[in-house]
Amino acid sequence: MFWQRGRAGAGLVATLVLGTTLAGCSAASVQSPGPDEPAASASSTPAPSSPAPSAPVTLSFGISGDATLRAAYRKLAQAYTNEHPDVTIEVERVPGDEGLAEWLQQEGAPDVFVASNAQAPALVENDLVQPVDQLLEDRDVSFGDGYQRLGLEAFSADQALQCMPYDVSPLVVFYNPGLVPFRRLVEPGADPLTPESGWTWEQFTEAARLMSRKGVKGVYVEPSLRTLMAFARSAGTDIVDDPREATTLTLSDDATRAALEEVLTVVRDPDLTPTARQLERRGAISRFSHEQIGMIIGTRALVPKLRKNSDFAFDVFPLPRLGRSRTVAEVTGYCLAADSAHTEAAADFVAFAAGERGSAILAETGAVVPANLPTLNSLSFTQPGEPPQSVLVFDDALEKATLVPFDPGWPELVAALQPDVARMFNEPLIDLDQLLPQMDERSRDFLEPLSPQ
Repeated sequence: MFWQRGRAGAGLVATLVLGTTLAGCSAASVQSPGPDEPAASASSTPAPSSPAPSAPVTLSFGISGDATLRAAYRKLAQAYTNEHPDVTIEVERVPGDEGLAEWLQQEGAPDVFVASNAQAPALVENDLVQPVDQLLEDRDVSFGDGYQRLGLEAFSADQALQCMPYDVSPLVVFYNPGLVPFRRLVEPGADPLTPESGWTWEQFTEAARLMSRKGVKGVYVEPSLRTLMAFARSAGTDIVDDPREATTLTLSDDATRAALEEVLTVVRDPDLTPTARQLERRGAISRFSHEQIGMIIGTRALVPKLRKNSDFAFDVFPLPRLGRSRTVAEVTGYCLAADSAHTEAAADFVAFAAGERGSAILAETGAVVPANLPTLNSLSFTQPGEPPQSVLVFDDALEKATLVPFDPGWPELVAALQPDVARMFNEPLIDLDQLLPQMDERSRDFLEPLSPQ
């Protein structure tokens, strides 16, 4: 079929905490900070219960992310050394998804580093991390009462928690309240749409059409396997054969293809969404914050970027449902290097970083959805008076959130197939009968799932 652009894993978590019942979610030395990296103040958070090192220790801490997050990581390290003057923390940058495992196998890898759930399988496969569950239990970390279940699932393998989650951020819809015509999306007299009720794909599409006019596009959907996965799962299907241990993409399966075609009908319509050429001139985030796009899909990481335009008001809403409410979450955690010479000191730092004080420092950036439940319900995260107002949408979305497959080849697969996904969204003419089976076949070269036990 040719398309023309135009109008037309829970049981594992139960075992990793040694019998603890997990609860679901409720509502150089530390380097001198630069101009955008404020210094931390002293904290009153109690020290971990394990004994402090008897001699000075130097830990290396590998970080990633944009300037906002890097500043927060440095603030986190400074807060810890304020309380533990016998510990020096050297902060350094780590590579992105594809290069992390190779980089960690080189000499001088950090004792503690941040990694995503997509990176975790390669770290486990290459024996680059040591499990943190027992180390953190020894430091009185309460997994069952204190942390998002989905975050723990994301880093669970081999009957252990491989890294400690601190950010569990689901895909949601960011929207301009002055543009999205919610009242016109329901029949007269019907109940209004609310974050609790959510909305259908048809209502989402109609909102995009009603907003689209000269100078304004209704919606931007990032061309990625992550967004396609979220919508396919909402439709009751999937883009992989197994959500945890995938062996192939299933884009060409009838049910999956039908869901993709629903999405493509919107994202390929130049009347509703900006073209690739338009986005080259001005990116989607900039267009959204300057009221040239009404809606955009993303995670909590978008918030600091959107707040840079102080005159721009925005809010969030759940992803539209093609059948049932589903989304995909990105999880980030603190990992402890397998060959660290300072395991106990490193575990002390991770316990602090994942605790309430450390989680609050990261939450204050606006860029994360804390895995630490008390912080999720604190002012550090809710930030009254700052957009988005409907902050609990992130919390509620986690009840419907899923994860990408736990597979060491997933990041490489995403990178390899990104040009094909972009073609699917943007090229004027595509042949789905040829493209989708080709993508499925290519995916098998990358997917070799680990088997958590």
